[in-house]
Amino acid sequence: MTRRGLSRAAMALAIALFQTQAAAQNRSRPTLHINPRWDECSFQLDRSLTQAAWRQFTEEAGLVVYFRPLADARPMGRGNFEVSMLQWQTNIDDADAAWNDTFVHPDSTHWLYEGSGLKFPGLLFRAGVTAKTDVGLYVTKNIDANYGFVGGQVQRSLFESTERTWAAAARASFVMLYGPEDLDFTLYGLDVVASRKWNLTTWASVSPYAGVATYLASSHETTAAVDLDDERVIGAHGTVGAVMELSKARLALEYSAAKVGTFSLRVGIGW
Repeated sequence: MTRRGLSRAAMALAIALFQTQAAAQNRSRPTLHINPRWDECSFQLDRSLTQAAWRQFTEEAGLVVYFRPLADARPMGRGNFEVSMLQWQTNIDDADAAWNDTFVHPDSTHWLYEGSGLKFPGLLFRAGVTAKTDVGLYVTKNIDANYGFVGGQVQRSLFESTERTWAAAARASFVMLYGPEDLDFTLYGLDVVASRKWNLTTWASVSPYAGVATYLASSHETTAAVDLDDERVIGAHGTVGAVMELSKARLALEYSAAKVGTFSLRVGIGW
């Protein structure tokens, strides 16, 4: 066979492999449940939802919506505040029945997410209420869908060095789903975090941190479409991240390692 013939054969083989992989991917995609009532994907339980998928949803939803303040362990100090925009991206598989049978879509080609994970933006407010205790409030609402989340957190300093470089803290949090008619979902979390601060200049610093967390996720269906037992799932994840302070500006990045990983970003301002 000539060189040109080999090139053509290789190209034909590549095309065939691509088409085979694309067809396999299309076959693996589930049939979406359609409801044009909302412009974006929304919570609505399908009658095909099984108890096993309901439990998987409860476990993974706990990782998706866990309250992540993207903050180091140092106390803010009484009277100090932060306001930030957050975005969490969790790498769930929207082809799983746990997600496909709990959501409806505006049309047959509107997947739960585009890219590599499910994104949740939100607004975070944190304040120092005592020398060692901070509180936080998180809220998000998809205005084109039927759901939102609201959460609260208390952080208590466990240790802080005299130079205010090393620190450790414990956090307790909750997150609650609001809006959907078909289900209730609540999450309770507890984590411990340690950090170290490095001063780069008089107005800039970076604080890497690491922590471990455990949570209890609770789900309850409220629709006649299914007859499922309530699920209560205990889960855990580990976290690494860093906060950069540039005068009053705040920038934080974080990764949470668990059954499904989560990347998070925070941009805000403090005073």
